[in-house]
Amino acid sequence: MKILDEIIEPASFDSIGKFVKFVTHNAKQLGYGEERLGEMERAFTEVITNIVTYAYKGKSGDIQITYTIDRVDRMVFKIIDWGASFNMLLASDPLLKEEFLEQDIPQPSTRLIKSFTDTVEYQRVDNMNYLIATFSPVVKSRK
Repeated sequence: MKILDEIIEPASFDSIGKFVKFVTHNAKQLGYGEERLGEMERAFTEVITNIVTYAYKGKSGDIQITYTIDRVDRMVFKIIDWGASFNMLLASDPLLKEEFLEQDIPQPSTRLIKSFTDTVEYQRVDNMNYLIATFSPVVKSRK
C-alpha cells in the first residue's frame, strides 16, 4: 500500500494537536463525518498521550504517523515511535493493574482506541513500536 501522507513531530504533549489535525484533516478530505472525526480525535489523543507517557517516559524522541487506504477503503494509520518497547494494547489489561500500582504510575488506557477502530494491532520491529489502527467512515459510538 502506498503511503498517502505522513507527519513526524516530537513526542510531546504539545504535539497532540498537530497529530490530531493531521488525522482529522485527511479523514475529512475522504468524506468522514463530523461524529467519526470526533471519535478519531479522541482515539489519537489517547494513543499519543500513552506513547509520550510510557514509551518515552520523559525522554526526547519522535512520533511518526503515516496513512494508507486498504482494499475496502478504510484509512490505515501506522503510529511509529522509537521509545521503549511498549504494547499499550496489553498494558491496559486489568491483570497488569498491580504491576503499574507497584511502579506508582497510572495504568494506560486504551478504551477509546479499541472502541473506535475497526482493527488495532501492535508490533515491535527493529527497535520501533508500531501501532496499526484502521478506521472506516462508520461511527462506532452508536453501536
